[in-house]
Amino acid sequence: MTVRLLIAGILVGCGPAEDDIVARVGTNPISSNMLRTFVEELPEGLHVQETGDVARRLYLQDIIDRHLMLIEAQARELDTTQAVSAVVSAAVDGRVRNLYRARKMTSKKEITLEDGRRYFVSEGFDWERKLTAILLENRTQIEAALAELKAGRGFEDIARAQSLDKAAAAKGGELGWVGRDMAQRLYIPQEVFIDLPTGQVSEPLPVGNRWHLVRFTEKRSASYEKYRQVIELRMRAERKKQLAEEHFEQLEATFGIQLVMDGLKELVAAYRQRTPEVLADSPTPLYVYDQGEFNVGEAQQTLKPLKAAQALVDGDRAKAIAILQKYILRPFLLQEAARRAGIYDEPDIKRFAADYREDVVLETLRKGAVSQRATLSEEEVRQYYDDHLEMFFHQSSIWVEELLLPTAAAAQDARKQLEAGAKFEELASFSLRPGAVEGKAKFHFHALEKVRYPRLVPAIWEAKQGRLIGPLELESGFSIFKVFKREEGTVEAFANAKRRARGLLRRQQEEDVFQTLIGTLRKRYADQIEIFEEGLRAALPDSLVGAD
Repeated sequence: MTVRLLIAGILVGCGPAEDDIVARVGTNPISSNMLRTFVEELPEGLHVQETGDVARRLYLQDIIDRHLMLIEAQARELDTTQAVSAVVSAAVDGRVRNLYRARKMTSKKEITLEDGRRYFVSEGFDWERKLTAILLENRTQIEAALAELKAGRGFEDIARAQSLDKAAAAKGGELGWVGRDMAQRLYIPQEVFIDLPTGQVSEPLPVGNRWHLVRFTEKRSASYEKYRQVIELRMRAERKKQLAEEHFEQLEATFGIQLVMDGLKELVAAYRQRTPEVLADSPTPLYVYDQGEFNVGEAQQTLKPLKAAQALVDGDRAKAIAILQKYILRPFLLQEAARRAGIYDEPDIKRFAADYREDVVLETLRKGAVSQRATLSEEEVRQYYDDHLEMFFHQSSIWVEELLLPTAAAAQDARKQLEAGAKFEELASFSLRPGAVEGKAKFHFHALEKVRYPRLVPAIWEAKQGRLIGPLELESGFSIFKVFKREEGTVEAFANAKRRARGLLRRQQEEDVFQTLIGTLRKRYADQIEIFEEGLRAALPDSLVGAD
């Protein structure tokens, strides 16, 4: 289905005045305003290359084709199927829940300077502590190191001899000054950062799959302004969560919600016996409320596709109640509250439901048409690859080792560690860049990614190979990087490109089948299409489509 045809769906529901019609498909009018808005709002890359009357016809045809597909879908009664209705209902419910949350569960209270400073002190942001640590591979090793400490061996001595963080090990395990926020990023729990006495060694703490012992050697006051943004973000999130909890409690009380233990037992038993399919049609009430009930079968319909539901297998009742609260009860409370507030009946929601139903129906029609495509042979895929080598050409790229740190100070500290001999991968756990740990802090960038990384990519392209660069301030933090390899553009080998070639060929075949369907519908319903040429020219003046 073409992108322009999909976008046309946003506009086809507009009701035109009778004297403002540029075309009619069956009983469905297409207005001048509808067509003009469609063209004006199209992204630049989707405008047709043609001009004048040809362009006018092409744009109009997109809207006509959508109407033809709807007529065909209705003829096949696709718009009344249970599957379509279920998809539409789920989308509408999601839209309504979000709208209700935005209206009723969002705090409008501003965070004052006094509020922020109070939080700054009460949550331990007002101090920074100098951190030393010993990082080891597993629990057994860290317990042995702790035993050595208790036997009198020095912390610095063990760190130098055993710690996996070589840069810190060279300095007796010292990692520098950290605040509460950075401490949490380093896998140091809040209570340890706040309560561990200066000079005392912590109990073993997990660091992903590794373990460490930490110790704070000094303490100093921190600046409120340094942490102001972090504090305000945390306060907003906490207020939002608290407001939601209070509102959910209020809704439960208002609706008289009660969990039915027989329903809970039935659901937990079925999962414990690994036979949740028996719950599909269960009428047993799971929750009752002032206007009805929510049964086990309805709950299972929601739980069935969720991975979280597998946690019900162990039969833990408390865990089951928590899962049901998150995935069943609270969504229901939002929807029921929205229904009683009349949100489902609001014009915007009804319009969304109608538009979304049309989109789902059209996609169902398209999928039905392309589902009969033949299996692609190896020879066909190879021929497609050979005929479209330009599609498998990889632009030149540059490989870098990179760390993205939250503050300039943290980035400067990382640079010092790197200059002292630390490896990027040893510091990867401190990086904010997704995939840093898994990729050992190695990334590759293409020139085209400048749109996504407007400051980082140009800097990488200008950098000399092997030279440490940074800190470079970005929108998302401060980057330290080093270029270690440049790759020239090459055509990907067929063995590596085969899967993508198959997908592209299949997509092309689906588009060919879809265009065949559109051609068939244009012929089948030709007698239902009426176009008013004068209205068409007025709707799309030369300023929009160019002159012939």
